[in-house]
Amino acid sequence: MNGRSSSGQARSGGSAAGRPARTVTQARPQGAAGNRPGAQAGTRGNIRASQPPRDNGPRIHPRERDFIEHGRPTLFYHRGPHFFGYRVRVLPAHYIVRPYWGIDYYICDGIYYRWWNDCYYVCRPPFGIFFDRALYNLDLVLCDFAYYSTVRRTYRIVNDNYRTIAEQNDIIAQNNATIAAQNAAIANGNLAADASYNLASRLGLFQSYANANQQYYYDDGIFFIEGANGQYQTIVPPAGALIAELPDDYEIITLDGVEYYKVDDTVYRTVVVDGKALFEVLGQLQN
Repeated sequence: MNGRSSSGQARSGGSAAGRPARTVTQARPQGAAGNRPGAQAGTRGNIRASQPPRDNGPRIHPRERDFIEHGRPTLFYHRGPHFFGYRVRVLPAHYIVRPYWGIDYYICDGIYYRWWNDCYYVCRPPFGIFFDRALYNLDLVLCDFAYYSTVRRTYRIVNDNYRTIAEQNDIIAQNNATIAAQNAAIANGNLAADASYNLASRLGLFQSYANANQQYYYDDGIFFIEGANGQYQTIVPPAGALIAELPDDYEIITLDGVEYYKVDDTVYRTVVVDGKALFEVLGQLQN
């Protein structure tokens, strides 16, 4: 299976997600001006097909833009725009409500919404949603990684959902340690993994580990893998994943006096990889 790397480089399928990036240094976020940092890398043409067109004026978050009608967003696995973060006043009567991870999702015609502040917000699907490979009609974008965790670590856990991820982390770390014993590129990422964990832990973030033997895909803030059943499955964004461009609905937040980027509950930091500014998944806010 072939795909493009999320850091804008061609990657072939076959073996696992591959090597950690060789040269990663942290860079400061560049503010909330109109053009997003990293927008020159990993794009499909001049405008990502999965995002609404934007002008070059001051950036306005989607939740502060005009309301849209329910029929405008496209399915998350189709070519967009997806309109994540936009508001909808009313949904058709045939919507359904399903809880995932303790949150109610309003689903109508395959579009996911969350209710807040007296309106519906277009949102990404919850983690663990399966969808058929044949339905996905965008170019596959393979994730590069800054590192793979090879050590079992502890985090402050606020609920059973994160406890489940912690149990999965233990298994993944053992597998990665075995691979690292035979793969110097992965072993050389241990210092970066340690530094990332220490920072995430200090900021109160939780990390979901990436399996070095697994390919990870990305599109418009959604990370997914191919499951054992041959279908794609949405997952918690894995720590260390590198992407070239943030989704339209990112926010800038300040943690411990430093600015980071937030998409839903995922926190990113800006890093420089081989001279190119990218965004690295740091961890998850525990709300």
